[in-house]
Formats: sequence, C-alpha cells, structure tokens
Amino acid sequence: MEHLSGNPVDIVATLEARGFKHLYVDGGQTVQQFLAAGLITRIVITRVPVVIGVGISLFGPVPHDIPVKHVSTRQLSGGLVQSEYEVA
Repeated sequence: MEHLSGNPVDIVATLEARGFKHLYVDGGQTVQQFLAAGLITRIVITRVPVVIGVGISLFGPVPHDIPVKHVSTRQLSGGLVQSEYEVA
C-alpha cells in the first residue's frame, strides 16, 4: 500500500504513468475531492445498523448532483449492508 497526497488529477496521472489501473480512495475530504474532479467510477457504501442523532454528511458538499447506478447489495455479518454503485 502506498500513501499519496496532492491534487487528485495529478495523483491519478502519476499512477497511470506507473501502470496502475485501479485506485482505492477513502476518507471524507479525499473522496469529496476525487468526486468533484470526476475521478470516481465506483462507490461502495457499507451501512451499520445504528441510528445516530447527528453526524457529518456522507460525501459532504459536491459541486453538482452525481448520478449513480445500483450494481449490487449484500448483507454482511452483524446486520451490516453493503451496496455498490457505478458513477454514471
């Protein structure tokens, strides 16, 4: 595993030049930056069966609506539910 920082477009260009074809992006602000740059093609969301009173938006502010297409949903142990979406 390798940790990179910087502009999402520059990171992707660097990794593509090194032959990488897939990138795992995690972390609220990091995901927001890659979404805003149009660099996310697949989203996997895991929901935990707990209702919370307050919290932080899952993706935070993004510059525009981002249409997604449902691919699959599966139930995990402990009541977790994981859904996968393709970014349209």
